[in-house]
Amino acid sequence: MRSYRAGFILFSLVLFVGFLSACYPGRATSGSGASPNLIGNWELRDMPDFNALDAIRRLRPNWLRAGNRPAIAAATGGNSSQPRVHLNGVPLQSLSELEEINVLDVREMRYLNGTDASTRFGTGYMNGAILVTLER
Repeated sequence: MRSYRAGFILFSLVLFVGFLSACYPGRATSGSGASPNLIGNWELRDMPDFNALDAIRRLRPNWLRAGNRPAIAAATGGNSSQPRVHLNGVPLQSLSELEEINVLDVREMRYLNGTDASTRFGTGYMNGAILVTLER
């Protein structure tokens, strides 16, 4: 009975530590890629001369390559080979507008895949969305 209790306590402790580490991502070092769908300001501090688009190109280039579908882009008549961008909840016209945003002004950038973005915003998000939240 005593070994069962000790095993249960050890198992519970391991489970609890795993739960805490999953819920609290901590502070990632620059370029560590701690979360494939999030770039936080702690990663951007080391890149003061970069704009937001350059930071994405360096830290999470897959966001820009996610789901190139030229046949669908041609059928819809748009440039749907790129994710759409929202800045503080407002949709931007193009991905290139991120070149005007200094990374020191960014709180976080989050990538939503095509399915999640379409569920949240509706059609036209087959290659996902990049949600940018500024500090101010």
